Amino acid sequence: MLKRATNIKMTFVPYAGAAPAVNALLGNHVTSYFGNYADVSDELKAGDLRALAVASRTRIDLLPDCRRLLKPATKTMRRKVGSELFAPAKTPKETVYDLAGRFTAAMQVPDLRAKLTAIGLHPLEMCGADFAAFIRKQYEEYGRVIHEVHFKAQ
Repeated sequence: MLKRATNIKMTFVPYAGAAPAVNALLGNHVTSYFGNYADVSDELKAGDLRALAVASRTRIDLLPDCRRLLKPATKTMRRKVGSELFAPAKTPKETVYDLAGRFTAAMQVPDLRAKLTAIGLHPLEMCGADFAAFIRKQYEEYGRVIHEVHFKAQ
């Protein structure tokens, strides 16, 4: 999606998570890393890495001088980074409602919100049908792109 939105030529190198990818970048085995702020915040603060750009239509507070890859009117790359809470499909509904309620309540705690924001995460609670619709839409959008570019799993 990034390549299509920006016309940047790059080669995807699969890693088993952010830590190995960041280590490869720090070791000069790759020339760049496209990932989440939280995965590189310590290295950025220490001066070991430099942020080149953000894949956002707006500037972010944690990297105020960083260029944006996308123009404000860009309709591609709409996905916001998130951390989702899932349960097994056969989890009883009352348990799911209880977990959702506790999760939503936790996201209202100012100290927790501040800590999440400090590492580049912006809480946006979404539960039930709204969350299911969001996941379905993401699945469809990513599926369309995967099909259009003939992406093959490695």
